[in-house]
Amino acid sequence: MRSAFFGEPAARVVPGGTHITVYLVPVHDGRLTVFDVAAREARGRWLPWDVLDWSANPYECASALADHWCDVSLADLALVDVMSLRVEGGGWELAIIFRGELMEPARGDDARVPFTFPAGQYDAIGPFDPVDLERWVTRAPAPGPPQRPPQAKANDGRGLLF
Repeated sequence: MRSAFFGEPAARVVPGGTHITVYLVPVHDGRLTVFDVAAREARGRWLPWDVLDWSANPYECASALADHWCDVSLADLALVDVMSLRVEGGGWELAIIFRGELMEPARGDDARVPFTFPAGQYDAIGPFDPVDLERWVTRAPAPGPPQRPPQAKANDGRGLLF
């Protein structure tokens, strides 16, 4: 097993390297908003994201993503998940995921056009599965180990104690 130690900050993703990203899951009226990106190097459907600058605050980065990508105010910003992702070329990404409740529908620009899914509809976006997106949008609890029911303790004359 190898431990994760970080070297000097780099200006770009390096093969075999590690980077920390911040993703924003924009939600408006209970519906997921994503962006159709026209840039040649990143064409496709994406959530707002960025590589976290060295020693930066992830909450501030998520808020800046809302400003830059959505161009609307947030009613709420909450940390919803942290995921470990493998990067092509042998690298590793630690993704910090925030849910942002938008005050109004996201606006677009020349490079990014917002697309809001119908209520209850989700699709795989980037490295994320529909089930994760649904959980983040609806604020459902993360799946965990199955819980065992409490075991009854000895009867002390007052009934069963749990």
